[in-house]
Amino acid sequence: MQSYIIRRACAPLPGLTGAIFDPAAEPFCRGEYAPIDRYAWGGEYRPEARAYLAWDEGGIDVLLCAREETISARTTEFGGDVWKDSCLEWFLRPFEDDPRYINIETNAAGAAVIAVGPDREHRQRLSACPAGMDIRASRHAGGWWAVAYRLPFDLIGALFGRRPEAGMAFFGNFYKCDESLHPHFGSWNPIEAPAPDFHRPECFGKLMLEA
Repeated sequence: MQSYIIRRACAPLPGLTGAIFDPAAEPFCRGEYAPIDRYAWGGEYRPEARAYLAWDEGGIDVLLCAREETISARTTEFGGDVWKDSCLEWFLRPFEDDPRYINIETNAAGAAVIAVGPDREHRQRLSACPAGMDIRASRHAGGWWAVAYRLPFDLIGALFGRRPEAGMAFFGNFYKCDESLHPHFGSWNPIEAPAPDFHRPECFGKLMLEA
């Protein structure tokens, strides 16, 4: 099982909107990252992708990025089919004694799908982007592109009935996919399944909030 320590925030999330992204130039990206580099289901297209997380008492700052020459970003509305575009995703199960997890899927246009439930079949989709998430995406010019947002602990509290605390462990996975331009399915923690399937909580890795 892969593990990743979510460090205390020491730099703000970049604004991204309208800008070209370069992880080497971003103070937020100077810490360790979770590489999204496990491609279990065929194909030679395997773009480099990363996840950077940091936290404070109000929530978790999330930056996901990938390096691709060409991308797809057709969906622009919240709740659309973002996974068919160039997409970066984070699935998080906050509490070990609660089987539910939240999936946050964001394409290169900054459009997102967010849902909560214990498995693929039993999920409740959010009808609008929650207050405080501030999802944004960079401009793409043939290299890196990125999405960033904040996952407020107040939102986790509203969805799961309690808030995370310092030192606790989460379970989750990061993904990179595209079902249209360059079909591919990458993950941080490896997935064992006969066909592409990100809704595999048994294949989540461990994420630990730095005390």
